[in-house]
Amino acid sequence: MKTNDHAGVWVPPPLLFVSPLVAAAVLESVVPRPIFAGGGMASMLGGLVVVAAAVALGLSSVASFRRLKTTILPAGRPTTSIVDRGAYAFTRNPMYLAMALAYLGLMVVLNTLWALGAFPVVVAVVDRLVIRREERYLAGKFGEAYVSYCRRVRRWI
Repeated sequence: MKTNDHAGVWVPPPLLFVSPLVAAAVLESVVPRPIFAGGGMASMLGGLVVVAAAVALGLSSVASFRRLKTTILPAGRPTTSIVDRGAYAFTRNPMYLAMALAYLGLMVVLNTLWALGAFPVVVAVVDRLVIRREERYLAGKFGEAYVSYCRRVRRWI
């Protein structure tokens, strides 16, 4: 039996962040466009701190889903509950926020302007192709409970 009880996201969201970052790194190796002249240890350490914060946010978000025994995968699996604790009390999308922060941190570590140029496109694509689909699905599945959550908590930050 086939079920449509899922958000209908067809691209793994991490791929939407990783692909442009890899492309930017390749472009940077061919046509260098550094953000910071000379790079430097301070910018690299700053970028790594942002990546570490992103990993912590991502892991805590996954843990929130696991505690409620619902899926973290937006494609093909039904969501069983609204997660509104932990980071989800402040942002409806802490996993995507974590991925965006990791992208920015790695952009600084790689010192590539190419990644900075791609970032708004990446966020717009994730918003349109992933987040909005998930929100329609969750509103349809959970009704007023999800709509009320959306009124209390911002989409990003």
